Amino acid sequence: MSIATDVSGLPGRELPATVCVMSRPDLSEPPASHAIPRTKTVARAFSCRRVFLRSGLTGVAVALAGCDLLDQRTFNSRASRPPKVYIPPPPPGPPPIPPLIEVLAGTPPVQWTKPLQTVVRQALLRKPNILFQVRALAPPGPDADADRQNLSRLVGIDGQAVASAIIAAGAAPEQVEMTAMPDSTVAGPRIRVYVR
Repeated sequence: MSIATDVSGLPGRELPATVCVMSRPDLSEPPASHAIPRTKTVARAFSCRRVFLRSGLTGVAVALAGCDLLDQRTFNSRASRPPKVYIPPPPPGPPPIPPLIEVLAGTPPVQWTKPLQTVVRQALLRKPNILFQVRALAPPGPDADADRQNLSRLVGIDGQAVASAIIAAGAAPEQVEMTAMPDSTVAGPRIRVYVR
């Protein structure tokens, strides 16, 4: 829309009879780009773009479903699992104290009397108030009565002979202690002398 003004009556100016002073669009009318309806090609382009995006997202989702996601177990399979504590086995106990002397049951006194008296004299020189523990040991029998008979025979014959040899070597009778018990670790009846 344009407004025309007649300026022919103004002095000193020679202008055409009609001048276009101002021209602007009417704001009440929508712009020309909105007035153009969408054509089929534009609509087809938008639908192709939508299909492409949907198929692309579906393809990415399918590809990710087949893969393992990266996490802390990707590079270290034991990550985020509680540690297994290693408990070392207990240290072995002290070795058993070896006996001062061991005499197998039925051995003639001539074979063990002299070495026993030598060992007893050396022990008395080192510690005058030493205690000699004479232990009669036998493997366990089928029942308690058989154990009692075996141990009483072992103490009466071999145990008393060993205790008498210790007293003859110089020990006081109070320094000799005698016990008898079944022991599954021994192969046959025997007398062991320990010191304390």
